[in-house]
Amino acid sequence: MRSFKLGNAGMRGVVGSGLTVERAIDFASAFGTMVDGGRVLVGQDTRSSSNMLYHAVVSALMGAGCRVCDAGIMPAGVIQFLIPRLEASGGLLIGGGHQAMGWNAAIPLASNGSYLNFIQLQELFDIYRSRQYRQAPWNGIQALEQIPDDSIDAYLDALCKTVNVKAIKKAGFTVVADFCNGSGSILADRLAARLGLKMIAINRIFSGVLPHEPEPRPRSAAQVQSVVGPLNAAAGFVFNSDVSRVSLVSDSGEALSEEYTAPLAVDYLLAKKPDTRVVTNICSSRSLDDVVARHGGELYKTRVGQAWAIDRMTELGARIACEGSGSLTTDAWIRGFDGFYVMALVLEYMAVSGKKLSELATEIPRYHIVKSSVRCQPSHAYTLIRNIARELKNEPKVSVIEEDGIRLDWEDGWISLRAASTESVIRMTSEARTREIAIDREFHMRGLIEKQVGGGA
Repeated sequence: MRSFKLGNAGMRGVVGSGLTVERAIDFASAFGTMVDGGRVLVGQDTRSSSNMLYHAVVSALMGAGCRVCDAGIMPAGVIQFLIPRLEASGGLLIGGGHQAMGWNAAIPLASNGSYLNFIQLQELFDIYRSRQYRQAPWNGIQALEQIPDDSIDAYLDALCKTVNVKAIKKAGFTVVADFCNGSGSILADRLAARLGLKMIAINRIFSGVLPHEPEPRPRSAAQVQSVVGPLNAAAGFVFNSDVSRVSLVSDSGEALSEEYTAPLAVDYLLAKKPDTRVVTNICSSRSLDDVVARHGGELYKTRVGQAWAIDRMTELGARIACEGSGSLTTDAWIRGFDGFYVMALVLEYMAVSGKKLSELATEIPRYHIVKSSVRCQPSHAYTLIRNIARELKNEPKVSVIEEDGIRLDWEDGWISLRAASTESVIRMTSEARTREIAIDREFHMRGLIEKQVGGGA
């Protein structure tokens, strides 16, 4: 298994064996060089390794002559909101997000708060590989700054202006929120007070240890499921460790797939403003296709990754960008995915419609989706995927899209195969009208992969 990777989300790896202090210093030095010693906002999550990497990154940025502004432990969405507000040249977010314990990342952010685009990333990687970094003289080292005291209030003020707070407060919801011992706990109570929520927060200890798999999925929602009913809660929200993703648990205790988070929010947004352009990744559920079509909107699909979706939203003048991982933003919000924003939209939908979350969930078209992965080195993955694409192109009643790996579409479902950007695996997603068909296609595709590997791919 490859324990270190440079990709569209910056630098990721297993701490110690892959993501080392030395690599973090080099990466931050390259970023400081790229922004020419400008102001850089640095934030982190709660993982045990994040504080170590934070100190390495801050030292390197200061060595490059940057004015470093320390945000401390802070959710990704708040960091992305603050970067343009503080007129920073960019930011570095230290945190593993949805990845397992042991992993961590240094995620570079642009001056507008978004992930770096492809051209910016290539510039950063070129500097990193050249090891030719900007070095400030002794009298060019800037003092470490702290974010302004009103930073969180400024974020909450802006968030509350984008949703119908009056309706949410009037509904008086009780909700359960699982923060995965992550950075969301920093503003949980203040957000609940702003929205008039009775919030029962679980897994909000800054222990450095994740209590369960951090990726918001039904299998990560067991604790929330167990208390929603007894507490008579209107909804449950399961966040990843940096609050960029969220999955939902209905009032009936059903753990909804993370794939249904975006369709549910989009259903509400397009009901208010139909005929809207929406951008998502190529692996998102057909549920979203159906919802957008229901409202007469236009759906555009792009490569997997937050940066691709945000860039395409800007390019098209689209109103919404989302992914099937439980992520969404709009042109009225930040240039990044923010789980708190999605939570507020869902609560507004419930409040305005007068319907329970379980009722709203029944209005979302349901498909059966199977997600799996196969270990494969990147040097083999792309050749293997191309070989399978050639083998399947002539199959009857199937269309092949080679936007990001391959996606095969049938009338009753689809399957995608792509090399992961954050791990050394090939990710497979199979969706169909029945679970049996989705599983059968995934099994068939796995067999083709094993055949290719056995043939020396």
